[in-house]
Amino acid sequence: MDPIVNGLADILRQMRASARISQLELALRLGVSQRHVSFVELGRARPSRNLILSWAREAGASVDERNAALVSAGFAPAIVEFGSDPVQGSAAFRVLSDMLAAHDPFPGLIFDADWMIRAMNEAGQWLCGIAMADFLAGMDGPPSEMDMIASVAHPGGLLATVRNAAEVGFALLNQLRAEQLTRPSLRPRVDRLEESLRSRFGAQDAVHARAPGEPYLQLVADTAVGPLSFLLVQTVFGLPQNVTRESLRTELWFPVDEATRRVMTGRAACE
Repeated sequence: MDPIVNGLADILRQMRASARISQLELALRLGVSQRHVSFVELGRARPSRNLILSWAREAGASVDERNAALVSAGFAPAIVEFGSDPVQGSAAFRVLSDMLAAHDPFPGLIFDADWMIRAMNEAGQWLCGIAMADFLAGMDGPPSEMDMIASVAHPGGLLATVRNAAEVGFALLNQLRAEQLTRPSLRPRVDRLEESLRSRFGAQDAVHARAPGEPYLQLVADTAVGPLSFLLVQTVFGLPQNVTRESLRTELWFPVDEATRRVMTGRAACE
């Protein structure tokens, strides 16, 4: 038996059993024959995406179970509306916000699939204030609502104080170009970013290329309080089967040297 189909059959059979629904009852709810339900649970029939979604709904399955079934069948997980405004009051978003608070006195932020910041801790806002004051002066809202792509493209934005600005800029460009393949709406903003980078640094993308799948970056910023060195790490929140291109991401900044650690912890002590 195909191991993929077999694994899917186990998940769907467990869904039905946990809901205490007979094969006949489930078949009636789904509008299919009991024979078909039986064949699916035996791994002798491969269900469609719609049938899996309906099966999970009728069985009262969790999002985790539903997406596990979809992924087992070779389908993309169902989108969880985690980046939408109503979710900002959800338990999951509060957990991410608590994580940012715990990461203080080091910078951390939450951003969505459009590269718009949805939350930022106090250390992040402080760092933005000393590293990209010119960009912030032209914003209508607070740093916690920043357009991350625009902040890199702007002459007074993130790269203004970064020593390895070309490396950082083109590494982010490579990542964004890869992401726009599945999110075409990013393209106009990414085009503007590339235009800005090429006008400032020339065609250095080949020299400073970084694989777009590497979710980390190191930078050194020269600020009024001295040079600050950070390792930036991006992660996606959720179980593997629940991750979609709509999922929120976190970006945590870790001090690379003791001098940066002292500056950041000293900032927190003075507040």
